[in-house]
Amino acid sequence: MTTSARNITEPSGALQLLVVDDHSLICETLSAALDSEDGLHAESVSSVDAAFDRISENGRFDIILLDYDVPGMDGLNGLRRLIDANKGAVALFSGVANRMVVERAIDAGASGFIPKTLPFRTLKHAVRLIAEGELYLPGEFMRRVPDEQSTDLGLKPRELRVLGFLCEGMQNKEIGREIGVEETIIKMDVKSICRKMGARNRTQVVIEAMKRGVF
Repeated sequence: MTTSARNITEPSGALQLLVVDDHSLICETLSAALDSEDGLHAESVSSVDAAFDRISENGRFDIILLDYDVPGMDGLNGLRRLIDANKGAVALFSGVANRMVVERAIDAGASGFIPKTLPFRTLKHAVRLIAEGELYLPGEFMRRVPDEQSTDLGLKPRELRVLGFLCEGMQNKEIGREIGVEETIIKMDVKSICRKMGARNRTQVVIEAMKRGVF
């Protein structure tokens, strides 16, 4: 099962998405919903091999949403192969992946984890965030009661809150609104968090937080 390939009537600036999932109802419904959004063009295929064919025929996609259980996945080998072939973002899209699987996927180069239970509005936000080069991990997947490791990092209480919001994929302005401080203050907090966690940018901060089990 596949949906239509690109054609000359598409807006040239649209983000190109490929949904790889062998559950036809999910695949067709999601790709159709995404395709109806301004600035997005979505296609779908039902296997890793079919994804390779689509890349070969039409070129790279800005984002590939890859189901963990799709035919041809072979653990995370399918993910690694698609990352190499596509030269664009590939995110794990699943309803069954656990924390260990997601950690391994991120280590392999995945641009994030999008649960199938995510509301469509949040999913659109996640897709656009990934398109901007950010890592997306849902808050409900990342958050847990901070353990002693968070204290060992030397994070102040507000920095710990900021880190939690970073793990949800929120931007500085959004975090500032949630906490009730100016965006410039959040920018300084993010720099401080990066320094304390030995990270170069906010994406690395999220990866480190995940590896260390801070949230």
